Amino acid sequence: MQQLDPHTLFSIFEQGDEAVYKENGIEEVLSNPYVLIGMVIRGLENYQIMDNMYLRSYPEQYKEVRSTVKLKYYNGLYQYLTRVDLDTFNPKYTIGESYDSQDVLFGLDTMLYYYEELEIYEKCAVIKRFMDLVRENTNSAVGRLI
Repeated sequence: MQQLDPHTLFSIFEQGDEAVYKENGIEEVLSNPYVLIGMVIRGLENYQIMDNMYLRSYPEQYKEVRSTVKLKYYNGLYQYLTRVDLDTFNPKYTIGESYDSQDVLFGLDTMLYYYEELEIYEKCAVIKRFMDLVRENTNSAVGRLI
């Protein structure tokens, strides 16, 4: 049986939404932090599906490369978060109708917990700032409705 390559295992998802936005000429949405967060959340969902699929289909082989695959995949998703300058965040951006703030917070918390386990605290700090941003904008939006 052929070995599973942890560097190409989930390569089908590496282009992701960004390639679709560029292909359709709407790259400007990639400056919206919530689009980037949405790409992260969708990526986390895709990771779970693929992880479960490989665990069921190739249990022994996948277990050997699973931690490497997860780190590579999460690092790729993390790169979306690093593209937003939170110090100059424009408050015109909001969470779109496609994403519930609780789902976003749950996804970011999943990443935060993962990097805490690995003791990669620099990434934890960035993720935490995003979580605070989501909470702040959710609370201010609720405040405007009241």
